[in-house]
Amino acid sequence: MFELMISKDCFPNVVTYNTLIKGFCKAKRVDEGMELFREMSQRGLVGNTVTYTTLIQGLFQAGDCDMAQEIFKEMVSDGVPPDIMTYNILLDGLCKNGKLEKALVVFGYMQKRMCKAGKVEDGWDLFCSLSLKGVKPNVVTYTTMISGFCKKGFKEEAYTLFRKMKEDGPLPDSGTYNTLIRAHLRDGDKAASAELIKEMRSCRFAGDASTYGLVTDMLHDGRLDKGFLEMLS
Repeated sequence: MFELMISKDCFPNVVTYNTLIKGFCKAKRVDEGMELFREMSQRGLVGNTVTYTTLIQGLFQAGDCDMAQEIFKEMVSDGVPPDIMTYNILLDGLCKNGKLEKALVVFGYMQKRMCKAGKVEDGWDLFCSLSLKGVKPNVVTYTTMISGFCKKGFKEEAYTLFRKMKEDGPLPDSGTYNTLIRAHLRDGDKAASAELIKEMRSCRFAGDASTYGLVTDMLHDGRLDKGFLEMLS
C-alpha cells in the first residue's frame, strides 16, 4: 500500500510515516523504522514528537542505547519538543541499561527545560520517579527543583525539599541557599532572607553574582538598606 501511494504520486504525510514506524518498532524491526525515518527527511518531512519518541522507545527495546540517545539529540537539535513521555522513556532506557550517571545528567537537562517553561508539575513528577528508577538526585537536581517551585510561588514545597536535603542529603550548596534567598527577597521577606544568609555564611558559602545583583538593585530602589549588603558580604 505504501509503495502504491507513492507510485500514484500520493505521498505519505508525517502521520502516515508515524503509523508505519510504530508498526515496525512494535514488530521489533526498528532498523526498518529507521529507514522510513531517514526517508521522511529525504522527502523534506520533519518528524514530530511522536516520531522521535516512538523511535527512541524502539531503539531502547532493541538494546541500542547509543542510537536512542543520538535520536534524542537529533530531536532537540531539530527543534522538536520532547514531552513527558519522551523524557520518561529516555530515563527508563538509560536506567535499565545501567547508565545511571548519564540518566542524572539527562534528567538535569530535562528538569531545567520544564521549569523554565513553567511546567513545574511535570518536572516534579520526573523528580519523584528518579528513586523508582534507582537514581539518587544530586544537589543540582534538588536546587533546580527548588528554583522551579520558587518561581511558581510554591514556597512550602521548596522548603520541604530544602529540609529533606539537610536531613537526608545531599547537603545544600551555595546555589541552593542563593536560590532561596533571592526568592524571599523578591517576595519582600527580608527577615527570612537574612536568616538564610546567616545560615549560608555559617556553612562557609557566599552570595553569588545574581544575589548581589538583586540586592544592589533593591538598594537603589530603596527596598533594602546598606546593612543588608554588609551582611551578605
